[in-house]
Parts: sequence; C-alpha cells; structure tokens
Amino acid sequence: MKIIGTQDGSIAGAAGILPGDELLEINGQRVQDNLDVRFHESDEDLELRIARDGEILLFDIEKDYGEPLGLQLEEMRILTCGNDCVFCFVDQNPKGLRDQLYIRDGDYRLSFMYGNYTTMTNAGPAIIRRIIEQRLAPQYISVHATDLATRTRLMGLKKDDHILEKIAMLHDHGIAMHTQIVLCPGINDGAVLEKTVEDLWRYHEQIVSLAVVPVGLTDHRFGLTELRRVDRPYARTLLDRIGAWQTRFRKECGRGFVYASDEFYIVAGRPLPAARAYDGFPQYENGVGMTRTFLTKFHAAARRLPASLPKRRTLTVVTGRLAAGFMEEEVVPALRKVKNLTVDLVVARNTLYGKSVTVSGLLSGKCVYSAVRRKGAGHLVLLPPDILNADGVFLDDMSLPQLERSLDAPVQVFDGRWGSVMRSLSQNSRS
Repeated sequence: MKIIGTQDGSIAGAAGILPGDELLEINGQRVQDNLDVRFHESDEDLELRIARDGEILLFDIEKDYGEPLGLQLEEMRILTCGNDCVFCFVDQNPKGLRDQLYIRDGDYRLSFMYGNYTTMTNAGPAIIRRIIEQRLAPQYISVHATDLATRTRLMGLKKDDHILEKIAMLHDHGIAMHTQIVLCPGINDGAVLEKTVEDLWRYHEQIVSLAVVPVGLTDHRFGLTELRRVDRPYARTLLDRIGAWQTRFRKECGRGFVYASDEFYIVAGRPLPAARAYDGFPQYENGVGMTRTFLTKFHAAARRLPASLPKRRTLTVVTGRLAAGFMEEEVVPALRKVKNLTVDLVVARNTLYGKSVTVSGLLSGKCVYSAVRRKGAGHLVLLPPDILNADGVFLDDMSLPQLERSLDAPVQVFDGRWGSVMRSLSQNSRS
C-alpha cells in the first residue's frame, strides 16, 4: 500500500514515515489494503516494514492499544465481478455515462464497509478466511438461486462456485449475513425459489435477512437475454407466498427472515406492511421498507406543519412513477392543508433508462429538467432523496446548481425534514 500522507500529530508522522513510502508488512503480516492496516495496527507493539527509494526500512513503534497510526493510504483497488448475470444492470446502462457506472463491483470488502451486494463467486478460501479472521461482518450476498443448473444459467457460471459451502463456513464462524434474490420470472421462481429460501433458512442463525427484489430492466437490452417484467398477478402470487413463509419463520425464530421489496407491494396494488413487520428494516437500502419508513416519518411531521405560509408559494414535488400513487394519496393532500401553499406533483418519466424504470433514485438531471419545465418550477423544486451521488451530481453528471440555473428556480433534495422545506419556501423571495 502506497502511503500518500500522515495525519497531523500522528504516530506515523512522528516516527518519520513519509509520503511515497510503501507499507509492506505490519508485524510480519502482508498488508493488502486499508482494512489490513486497521486490523493489525491495533496492537501495542508494532514493527512496520516499509519500502523507500529501493531500500527496506523497519520501524518499531510502541503505542496504546487501539490507537491508530494515522497513515493516509492510496485507495483500494476494487475487486470486480467476473460473472455474466443475465439481469446485470451494468450491462443495461446507456452509453456515455461516467466510467464508474460500468464497473461490476464484486468486492467483499466494500460489502462490509458500505453494504454492497456481491455474489461471493470470486471469494476463494483465502478471502473466506480473511472475512472470518478480521470479522468483516455483516456480509451482503447476492444468492439469486441455489439450484446449480439455474444458478449457472442465471449468472453465467462455468462451474459450481459452492455458494452454500461458503455461507455455511461463514455461518459456523459467526459471521452475520444479509442475502438477496433478484427474481426473474420464469427462471429462478417457483420450485427454484422454494429451494433457495429453504436452503438459506437453514443458516438463519447468521443470515439475518433475505430480500426478494424484482429484476430491473431498462430499454438498453439490445442483444441481451430476453427477460419478463413483474406484473400485478405475479406480484400478488409472490406476496402470498412470502406472507406464508413469514408466518412460519416468525413462529420459529421471531422474525420474518424473508422480505419482499416495496416495488412488489406497489405493483400488486396492496397496502404496505406495518413498520413492525420489517423487524428493524435490515434491508432498507435494498428498497425493503423504504416507503413505509418515509410515510411513517411524513405522517409524524405532518402534525407539525405550519397552518399557513406568510405568502402564497408553490412547491413542485418531483417523483418517479413508482412512488406517484402514494405521494398523490397520502403526501400531497396533507401538504395542501397548509394555507397559501400550492403543491404540484410532477411525475418524471425516465428518459435515460426508459419508461419501465420507475424508481425515483434513477432519474437523471435531464429527466427532472424535462418534467419540471413542462409543468413549471414554482418557488421551490423538491427532489426525492438518493437522486444525487456523494459528489452531488445526477447519473448524467448534471449538478444541482446546473439544474437550478436551467430551471431558474431553487432546487432542494429532500433530507427528511419538512420544517426545512417550509422555511425554504417562506424565505424564498421569488415573486
């Protein structure tokens, strides 16, 4: 690992470690990445083996247990996925997006650090041992199917990757896991789905949750395997089966274990489960319970909305087609009770991925601009959460200031605080 700097006042800086040095070993253990450093640097007595200008230097350091060295290291090289899943979303990206959106992430370390799902296909014995030794838990694992014939067809595998053996090893060593199935109608449902759920249930002491999510299909599937979309009858049948599983599993372990994503309920036209049915929302980032959480928080916040705004204001609320129904039925009417507030709900069509992609988080800046421009921006445009990345840009690299200039109106990404939205409207000076 190349050292790019040391923190001010750090042990590493005081010891004379310099930017450009290469960290080779800590206490005789090879260092591959930041996680290795975090794991091995906790000891009180350390011997660092460092390469500098063609020489090998040894640094003996004594410190308090758990005290960090203060090393700033180069970024980890991401382990990529070598599978060829027929439903891979990366393969369905349109051309011209930023390079990062075409990376097939298959890195168990990012699974531990950020909750990224990986298939574990590239996790050999050394990686499994490392996860166990360094307690890199929880791990988020995309299983999809445990039936070998279906699994090889679905994921483009050339041989058995022994997924259940890996899960068993992690289970037996106390490594917590969250799992998911991307459901492709006609391929890994029916008896295959039954087998997958039952196989994973055997390890429920460490598999905390199993999410079932529908396959996502864009308009950019030229030359790819033909797949079916989830429709209303299919979604209703699936929810009935998941409900039966949950009833059984709750009796046996006190939690539902297997959970359907919000999209199934919306497509099925069925009410969302109560918050308690999600058992703490372990699959929230996977779209399981996200809608229920939003509505619960909104109804609590609605009781604290102001009775009136000091001046007439128009709030333009942007959403994707999937969320449009509950936004129109439950959110907009409550907002419209505020005197002097006009609320326009704008349902943006996804012009980047196609009309079949209906989630709000995959709307580009141009999708939002096109939809709002036709309706009018009003005094404030409110965007759904998770529509920008950590760098503050949309999928098409448009920034929030660029969108504001294009619309000639202030734009705000909803952060969960309706009081902040009302203050923004009240302070807005646009006539």
